[in-house]
Amino acid sequence: MTLVSDDPSWWPSINLYLITSYFVVAASAGVFYDWALTFGKEVELIWRQRWSIMTILYLSVRYLGMLFTVLNILDSVPTISLTDAR
Repeated sequence: MTLVSDDPSWWPSINLYLITSYFVVAASAGVFYDWALTFGKEVELIWRQRWSIMTILYLSVRYLGMLFTVLNILDSVPTISLTDAR
């Protein structure tokens, strides 16, 4: 049996979680927009040059940051159940 909770004490928490997830998605869109704008220069200046420790560090920071961004988006997607079903 599914019960719907009409408890208004949860509404501020739900709204805060929803607004926070909007900010996470907006910030992530900015990160990927920056990546799309600078990818051509990255290929020219990083990928086509001789590899060094700095190249590896740059690429690891850049792409691990994007991986973190994707995982953060997936974690912040609102998954609050609309019912009290367990």
